[in-house]
Amino acid sequence: MVALPDCIDWDYVEQRIRRYNEKPSDDLLYRIGTHVDALTLEDQALIKQQGHLNPKQRYQVLDWIVSCQNTVEIECDLALLIFGRDQLSEWLERSRQAYPDFEFYLAFEYLTRFQSDCEDGICFSLFWMPKAGAPVPDPEYDFPWKLHWDSGEMFWGDRPYGTKNDFDFTLAVYPNQESFAKPGWFCEAGDWYTTPSDREASLMPIAEVLRHFTS
Repeated sequence: MVALPDCIDWDYVEQRIRRYNEKPSDDLLYRIGTHVDALTLEDQALIKQQGHLNPKQRYQVLDWIVSCQNTVEIECDLALLIFGRDQLSEWLERSRQAYPDFEFYLAFEYLTRFQSDCEDGICFSLFWMPKAGAPVPDPEYDFPWKLHWDSGEMFWGDRPYGTKNDFDFTLAVYPNQESFAKPGWFCEAGDWYTTPSDREASLMPIAEVLRHFTS
């Protein structure tokens, strides 16, 4: 459960969440975030300089909203709201170039600690599921090809190779699918590698997210 400031005008918050569901905008997230203290003074100064919220700041406000049990639910895909269509489209293209035989997933969801082993809040999972014919991922490497949840804020941070998020770090470590594959081994339709778990099957790959949620 998120910490709540002493004075919240719930009508104000809920009206802006409803408007956000109708037409998402950084302006509405900023108004909500400043009202409920989801954005620090440093965040607010940076937003005024750059003229928009960055993905981590959007995450902070959305995490407050979805973690709060007594307000309006967010209706769109959280990854799309956090990163925007252009960023997800760019990552999808880079994924297809680097890992043409793998399906790109980036999911952000509200989960309790009993569902994720993380504190209650938005968690994320970044992985690439093998398709039939894909090279088999070598277990000696740590390439993310299965669903695994981490706390949402862990997506960002200083990483090796000068990267600042989990996506860029993964592609820096594994620039192509040959860099983590078992030579001469390939996945087949219906095998363990290509058959999603029930939980994985409930998620949409990014290509489907972009098709399903129109601009």
